[in-house]
Amino acid sequence: MPTDRFSTRKNIVALGLDDNMVYGFLVLAHRLARTPRDEVFLVVGYFPGKLSAKNVDLIGRYLSWLPVEHDIVEYSPHELFTERRHLTTTTFLKFVISDELGQPHLWLDIDTVVTSGWDGIFRAIREAPDSAGLVVAEKIPGPDTRFEGFNAGVLGWTEKTREDWLPALASLPEKRFSSEQYLFNTLYSGKTSSVGSEFNFLSSWHRNFDPENMAQIIHYSGPLKPWHLHRFHASRWTKINPTWSVWFQAEREMMTDIKGQGFASTVAMHCRRALFSGRLHTGKGSAASWVLRVLAILGPLGAPLTWLLVTRAKT
Repeated sequence: MPTDRFSTRKNIVALGLDDNMVYGFLVLAHRLARTPRDEVFLVVGYFPGKLSAKNVDLIGRYLSWLPVEHDIVEYSPHELFTERRHLTTTTFLKFVISDELGQPHLWLDIDTVVTSGWDGIFRAIREAPDSAGLVVAEKIPGPDTRFEGFNAGVLGWTEKTREDWLPALASLPEKRFSSEQYLFNTLYSGKTSSVGSEFNFLSSWHRNFDPENMAQIIHYSGPLKPWHLHRFHASRWTKINPTWSVWFQAEREMMTDIKGQGFASTVAMHCRRALFSGRLHTGKGSAASWVLRVLAILGPLGAPLTWLLVTRAKT
């Protein structure tokens, strides 16, 4: 049921967090606080046992330092929430939070980074037609877009009553249980309003990336995240995927900003741990995850491997 817990006139951004995504959250939150034209209010949700008390305390201190108004909330998961490969139960928080948060707001997956102008999406949320329950980004057609419908990593929730997702989730075959994107496309088919792809620009679209015409929200969808890459290889890796340069720049800005703060050493520790936070698996699409893990272990000794990857990417 909707609540007035978040009684604010600021632009609300909702995020779901667990221990594996803390470092990505810190980088994203820094940009969210430093770049908006209007003030924001962050709703940070987590499930019991998924975010340690130490990390809850760190996030609270960090957001107060930024400063950005926020609320960190523990929610109860449903027994149907499952995990598969890199997708965790935390991703279902976008349903749980939106049920409680009846007012318009923006959901962002943690594996995103924002640039100046990102909060322009709130205008589209406020001006969405009455028939639209969600504002979603258009996709770029082509071989680098391997999904039907819209990507659910960036969702603009309107004032329209939320769709009842639980019966739909219960009716899905087991292999679909972890695919909240499939569920969103099922529930909101014909009930969305669109914004340009620049508000959810997937890193797989890097061939369309234009640094002179910067996307406002870049989404590192899939199992590979910028924080999984040893930074010795960052410069060379951006020749493979230039969208990663935006995240690395956001990280540098955060690291410069927190120098001298009491939690700086803790953030640095999370940076090191994040290198190994990716879930390794075998099967389709798993090779790249193993490459990043090898580079994380080898550090500078992995330079020949990145040189080989860059050479192959150019051919």
